[in-house]
Amino acid sequence: MSVGLQGLVAIACLVAITPFLARLFQGRVPTVALLMLGGIAVGPAGLNWLQPNAATDLLSKIGLGLIFALIGFNIDQGTLRGSAGRLGGLGWLATVAVGVLVAYSLPLGGGLRPVALVIALSSTALSTLVVTLRESGELATPFGRLLLSAGTWGQLAPVLAVALLLSSKAPIATLLSLALVGLVALLLSSASTRLRALRHAPWLAGVVEASPVTPMQLLFLLIIGFIALSASLGVEVLIGSLLAGLVMQSLIDNPKDSTIFKQLEASAYSLFVPLFFVVAGSRLDLVSIMANPWGPFFCLAGTYLIRGLPQLLLYGQALPNGRERFRFSLLVSQSLNLPIIVGFLEVQAGLMTPQVESALVGGSLLSVLLFPALALSFSTNSGPAESAS
Repeated sequence: MSVGLQGLVAIACLVAITPFLARLFQGRVPTVALLMLGGIAVGPAGLNWLQPNAATDLLSKIGLGLIFALIGFNIDQGTLRGSAGRLGGLGWLATVAVGVLVAYSLPLGGGLRPVALVIALSSTALSTLVVTLRESGELATPFGRLLLSAGTWGQLAPVLAVALLLSSKAPIATLLSLALVGLVALLLSSASTRLRALRHAPWLAGVVEASPVTPMQLLFLLIIGFIALSASLGVEVLIGSLLAGLVMQSLIDNPKDSTIFKQLEASAYSLFVPLFFVVAGSRLDLVSIMANPWGPFFCLAGTYLIRGLPQLLLYGQALPNGRERFRFSLLVSQSLNLPIIVGFLEVQAGLMTPQVESALVGGSLLSVLLFPALALSFSTNSGPAESAS
């Protein structure tokens, strides 16, 4: 068996058994964390069954694109407005202010840029946060709505910051490229009514209705098209993917209840998305972590200091109960996707050492392992049913 095929078999096995492992932990350990731990186990630092190569990197990039396309599709623009939206935006700005103060006060040396550290630690893993709230029965509660607003700001704003501040292109060229990708998305969204009407044309309707997978294939084309457009213009693919998700919102009738979307989500999470996290785990440099085992814990503490602590102070009026406010600060501090992406981009550009990347990714992995479990232990609800009533 070739090394590449062996790696794909290892990935497929991990993806298949992870839901069963998650059930054993009764939802206290996020699935993405288990996938990354599995990647560490089968990667070069463990059993060496999986050796990242060009093929797995491409599949991983598609998985990353699908993650952000689905996030874009699921964004409720109402969460960015109103008092909860204003608090969420102010909370992220407070996070950046504390992050800048901390980053420029530390002797970081040449292995880490302060701007990269601030962006990585200012983010919230929205996908993990939604899963945590759904499992605790708090998704539709006032507490859950506040968290979703803060999490949405903590996901979108750092993504834009990555595209603007970590790009290898000149700032003007970056802005022009972003504007062009945004213009394409705006034109498609503006034409959504006409595009939806085309489905009822006899010939096109016959093609689309002949197979239930045809609409999903068109959505895949939209997502990969935006990924390709972003890559060709030098824009981070996650921006294009996010915009593709927003365009999908306008193209699909009743998007939240759409069968097409559920099929797309099932396809993404059946292989591409979990593959991204497995490959990310396999790239973790355990040798570097063992040489400096406190590195991930320093990054974990930095994450809470920069992201969580400002929310603990800012949400005093919205969440007068100190216990709930502490839970809020823990849940909003879990971060996984952005530290992985920032570390990958900075290492590729030669601006971050692999040792620092391992500490950063290790700290983010600890945040999704420890913060939700700790927040659950401070919950005042006896269970999902009670909290949802």
